[in-house]
Amino acid sequence: MPDFAYNARTKAGESITGVLAAPDRKAALSQLSAQGYFPVAVDVAKQKKGAPAARTSAGRSTATGSAAAPAPKKGRVGVRQVMVFTQQLANLLKSGMSLKQAIESLARQQKGKPLGAILEQVGADILQGTNLSDALARNPRVFSRLYTNMVRAGEQSGTLPEVLKRLTEHYVRLADIHEKVISALLYPAIVLIVGIGVVFVFMVFMLPKFAQMFKDLGATLPLPTRILIGVGNTASNPWVLLGMGALVAGCIYAYRRTVATREGRMTMDRLKLRIPVVSGAAKAAFFAQFSRTLATLLSNGVPVLIALKIVEDTMTNTVIAQEIANARERVTDGTTISAPLAAGQIFPSLLIEMLAIGEQTGDMPGALNNVADIYEDQLTQDVKRFTTLLEPVVIVMIALVVGMIVFSVLSAVMSLTAGINR
Repeated sequence: MPDFAYNARTKAGESITGVLAAPDRKAALSQLSAQGYFPVAVDVAKQKKGAPAARTSAGRSTATGSAAAPAPKKGRVGVRQVMVFTQQLANLLKSGMSLKQAIESLARQQKGKPLGAILEQVGADILQGTNLSDALARNPRVFSRLYTNMVRAGEQSGTLPEVLKRLTEHYVRLADIHEKVISALLYPAIVLIVGIGVVFVFMVFMLPKFAQMFKDLGATLPLPTRILIGVGNTASNPWVLLGMGALVAGCIYAYRRTVATREGRMTMDRLKLRIPVVSGAAKAAFFAQFSRTLATLLSNGVPVLIALKIVEDTMTNTVIAQEIANARERVTDGTTISAPLAAGQIFPSLLIEMLAIGEQTGDMPGALNNVADIYEDQLTQDVKRFTTLLEPVVIVMIALVVGMIVFSVLSAVMSLTAGINR
């Protein structure tokens, strides 16, 4: 029976190394899992050694004493790439592959890409004894605090494949919400852009030709036609265009300067939560994200206070993030958070009441997932209602502008025709 040298981690996250006898590598992996260990690397031993080594100080120093190599240079890695990587890693670990081999396999698949360079460095760190969560945490722009803390919880509990599966589901839900919003706004945006483009082309390129023709005929033009020609001349004036461009650039610069300060960002984010029609969808999106993220963290054993801090960091609205920070400071027993959240009067009563029920029943993740389902459905309905209202408004506006242009041109043509008939 061959011997297999292994490098594994305990549920506490400590590194152990040793040798065990098994019919094949899959059986060796099963033995380690049965003992409560999480295998990092399992390979056929080059020469037979003694009994499996207990935890050694040398093995522990490998994880903490070795100097970490510099993080690899990397380009942009999208959320969808991280989601696919997470799903593939979960599947490989479930199939019995060791963590080291799984990371190496995925790194080969991404070779030549930014994510491939990151995974190569992660694999090198794991080979030196670093935890997967710590190795991933060296790339915060790719793997968020939410991601690394959940992975750390999975390592400590010995349920990393299950945690990775939940992470995949979490990212799938977020991507689904994002795609729903984008797809719902896509049609009105296309109609608006095409309409503005058609009007611009007519006013700048075609209207001057009509104006010259009317001028050559020497007829008195109706008031709508004179107004249209005046607007067209103004729009085609390069100085006017330059001034409008400068005005737009100034507004963008002022907005960026405003949101660059904490007070300005708070003001803008507070305004987003009060705009009619839009605020309903915005609040639903934020509350769904808060509930789903917090539920995912708590269900994987992350302590409440740490989970609240992670959720605070993931919120893009500073008003809600500040309220979460305030609630975290109000928490007294380390577990009950419904009352501290209610004190700020930002979170809705439905969320607070269902969270309180979850605290009483001991199933906060389940209650939060139910809240997330409710607000995700509300978000879908709000977005659908908004786009249903927006589409006819955009179409009517474009139709009115085009109709006014057509009326102005036709009234001039009819006026000239009447003058000729006389």
